Amino acid sequence: MVARPAKNVNVTSKHLTKAEKERRSENEDKLKGSTKKSPTPPAWLTDSQKKIFRLIVKELKESGILCKLDVWVLQECVMAIDHLEQIEKDCNNAPSLIYAKTVLSAREKETKILFRCCNELSLSPQSRAKIANINSQAADDGTELLKQILAGENTEDSE
Repeated sequence: MVARPAKNVNVTSKHLTKAEKERRSENEDKLKGSTKKSPTPPAWLTDSQKKIFRLIVKELKESGILCKLDVWVLQECVMAIDHLEQIEKDCNNAPSLIYAKTVLSAREKETKILFRCCNELSLSPQSRAKIANINSQAADDGTELLKQILAGENTEDSE
């Protein structure tokens, strides 16, 4: 059995106590580095790659999972997206390329990189849904469960 990689405390589906979550959050914040600034695209990226980079950072800003140290994962993700877009544009312009070995190989390589980066950055629809669910549970702060218990509702049946 292969162990799954640990995820950010804001993304994990584990049921943690408030103290465990706070302790883990503090440790993760320490590991984010000394600055709270969002990652910025490296100067050597192309304009289209910088645009994709900024879009991902903007869309993930609210989740609070990115820091400046994520720039390397982001740049790999951005380059994979840009390369895949270029491959698709070339194939649209010359449909015979779709079956070329080098194109198929390049597409497969870039797709693997993209999916790996999406996993690392929690960019999949499943990861985003998990973040949203966890954020809504955190916003509830446990009062809903307390109300249900006090009202005598069976919380196990409602799930």
